[in-house]
Amino acid sequence: MTRRSTLLGTTLLALVAAAPLTAGSAQAVENEPAATEPWDAATGAPEKTSLSPIQVEEFWTAERMESATPMPVPEATPGGDDAGEVPPSTQAESGEGFVPEAPVSGSIPGTLALDYFSTSRVWSTHGKMPAATIGKLFFTKNGSSRSCSAATINASNRNTIWTAAHCVSNGNGGWSSNFAFVPDYHDGKRPYGTWTAKSWAVPKGYHEGKNSRYDLGAIALNLSSGRRAGNVVGYQGYKFGEGHNETSFQDTRAFGYPSDTHPPRSGIDSKQLRFCVGYAAPDALFRRMACDMGKGASGGPWITDMPLSRGWGYIIGHNAWIYGASELWTYGPTLGTAAINVRAAVHTD
Repeated sequence: MTRRSTLLGTTLLALVAAAPLTAGSAQAVENEPAATEPWDAATGAPEKTSLSPIQVEEFWTAERMESATPMPVPEATPGGDDAGEVPPSTQAESGEGFVPEAPVSGSIPGTLALDYFSTSRVWSTHGKMPAATIGKLFFTKNGSSRSCSAATINASNRNTIWTAAHCVSNGNGGWSSNFAFVPDYHDGKRPYGTWTAKSWAVPKGYHEGKNSRYDLGAIALNLSSGRRAGNVVGYQGYKFGEGHNETSFQDTRAFGYPSDTHPPRSGIDSKQLRFCVGYAAPDALFRRMACDMGKGASGGPWITDMPLSRGWGYIIGHNAWIYGASELWTYGPTLGTAAINVRAAVHTD
């Protein structure tokens, strides 16, 4: 950011307290056609009365980030969501990742790849892709500070992140607010800075019905000190389309910032990026990976075809929900027509 206010304290906290999350804390983007199908994109943006981007960034102090409550992982009921109509089979869409011209120096681990494990481990190498493209997503919900996980994704604006819908929408027509994305967040550090939200989108099927099949979202970011996130940290590619629904993606890494695991175990710190390696398998209308990451990992990307030598691969899923705290599997929606529509709704903002 180019200039910061020097008077924060009580004034800034009063602004936040005066505008807790309601259906009116963010508004639908004007002049956008109304979403009519569950796979259409419902869009939002900060209201004119909301905190400015500078104020949002200043609101998220190191202390507030550390105290933010990791978003609980929804526990869905198998078969509980009404499948409804089948989305139209649009043409599959994909985009490649991008490596900045001058990445920060540092070694890339060469021995972590392709040894499948479902008990998540700490990703220890930072300042390089893929960690540079993955970060913590902070936001306020019902007046409380929360956190999820997210990743930069191929977009025309080079300034878009991918996450889970339940981090963005309450599923009943209301939005979260005061979004702040910190790429490569680790041990309380934000080595590249902070990006705030310009606009966002989730499928109507989630925003107006909380259907897990559509638990996916994208956020277009504001510039940070004149910089686009993708130009600074790079971004991941993606493979979207109904044609991928029955594909089992081998050698896939799931990333996130969990504060606990399922089943529970000790020693989990939400200030650390964790990951699992395995296959992302189709499961009825959804996709699943064997990975134990819990609260706070929602929205963390599932990346396939990612040689560590380049640091980018293709997002083909993300952490979204579980079927019980004792189950090892983590589930996410298939990224088909709804994913294409959601990305398209913000990728040029």
